[in-house]
Amino acid sequence: MTTLNEKLAKVMAISDENEQLKCLHEFCRNHFEDLPLPGESKLFDQAMWNACQFGSLTPGDHAIVQRVTDRMIASTVTVGEKAANLVSAAAGATDKAVFMLKDLVGQARESAVSTWQDMLAASQWQQMVPAGATRGVGAQLVSLGTFERQVDHVRVQMNLGWLVDDNNLRLLLQAKDEEDNAISDVEVRIMESDRGMVFSRKTNEDGAMVAPSVKVGPGQYQIQVFFTDKVVETPFFRI
Repeated sequence: MTTLNEKLAKVMAISDENEQLKCLHEFCRNHFEDLPLPGESKLFDQAMWNACQFGSLTPGDHAIVQRVTDRMIASTVTVGEKAANLVSAAAGATDKAVFMLKDLVGQARESAVSTWQDMLAASQWQQMVPAGATRGVGAQLVSLGTFERQVDHVRVQMNLGWLVDDNNLRLLLQAKDEEDNAISDVEVRIMESDRGMVFSRKTNEDGAMVAPSVKVGPGQYQIQVFFTDKVVETPFFRI
């Protein structure tokens, strides 16, 4: 069986810098639960150093950094100022991996749309309709667009919006198989980081789930979709 170091060595042997960076990103995504802590593997530390010389961190990379940072804190017993600095660093990594919905309303809208699309792509979602802000009758709706993801034989398509004035989420979801047949009993959950699950509903016989107004309030959220033994998740976003 090929070991983690042997796989990493093959990545390091790639001469083209852009191709090496691409393969390293894929390596980290596939093995993020087993990545060594800083100082545990000279080869991995060298790979990270090489990557930072000619590549920048994507939102997906930040998520990996967050997981590794969490493992560092869990495995390290420290006191005083050193412990406080580690907690602060972990909080910073978390913030970078969370999208702020309010950015879609202000002057940074175009940049925010691009950031959200990058985060979707890092989570293997394909953007079908871009995000945007619209004014309805008496309320402003910030649309995070329509995006879909294919996992095995299941294709999940989601339309997500935020009703600004009411702090509600609007969620429409469709689940189909490879032959475009509807898939029922697919569970959709809205999760909040501190409170856990705040909403749950399953797709009907048409493979659809419609939630036009889910009261959520301020917090950090993620949409999770469960079917058979699989789960797909959106990036985290903050209201």
